[in-house]
Amino acid sequence: MINGIQLKVCGITSAADAQVAAAIGADYLGFIFYPNSPRCISAANFDAMKSQLPAVKKVAVLVEPSAVDLAALGVAGFDFFQIHFKLSTPLAQVREWSEVATPARLWLVPQLPPEADLPAEMLPLAETFLLDTFHAGKFGGTGETGDWTKFQRHQSAHPQKSWILSGGLNPENAVAAIRATGAKFIDVNSGVESAPGVKDHGKLQALAGVLGNLPG
Repeated sequence: MINGIQLKVCGITSAADAQVAAAIGADYLGFIFYPNSPRCISAANFDAMKSQLPAVKKVAVLVEPSAVDLAALGVAGFDFFQIHFKLSTPLAQVREWSEVATPARLWLVPQLPPEADLPAEMLPLAETFLLDTFHAGKFGGTGETGDWTKFQRHQSAHPQKSWILSGGLNPENAVAAIRATGAKFIDVNSGVESAPGVKDHGKLQALAGVLGNLPG
C-alpha cells in the first residue's frame, strides 16, 4: 500500500519485475493466463518462477475459464482470481466461478458497455469488482483510459464492496484518476511498461513517487 492506496501491478512475466513491483509497494501481482494477451504466461512458466517471487499476494487473471482450469490455478498457489467475461455470460456460469473460488477470493470484471452498469444480481457473488476500459473485442490491456465517472458511481452506490480502478493508468494520470473517482485501489499494466510484458522499473518508481505525494 502506498499512502493509503492499494496497488496491483498486472501482466507480470518475470521474477525480476515482480521483485521491483513489490519493492515500490505493490500489494498484489497479476499473472495473465489468457492466450490472446501479449503478457500471457503458462502454468509451467508460473511454477518455474514461483520460488523467486516476493511474498506479495498473487492474482491469476483469466478470461471466462472453465471450473476445472480455475480449480487448477487455485492449487498452483494463487490468492485471488480475476475473471474477465462478457456481460452476456449466463449468471449460472458466474455463480459457478463464485462457488469454485469463493466470493472472498473472486474479482469479477464484466465487460460493461458505456450504457451498462453492473447487474445487481452479480453483487453477492464476489467481494471485489474491477472496472476496466470497455472494448468490444478485447478483455482489458488496451492502454486506454476507462470511464472514471462510472467507477465513482459504482463505488459510491456499493461501498460494502471493494472496487478496483483499471484502464490506462500510469504515473502521469494516476493522481488525477484517484482524485476524480475516490479510488482506494488501482491496477496498472501497460502504463508502467517499456514493451508488452516488460515492466519499466523507472515508471514503477515514478508511480510510487506520485502516489506517495498524494495529499492525505
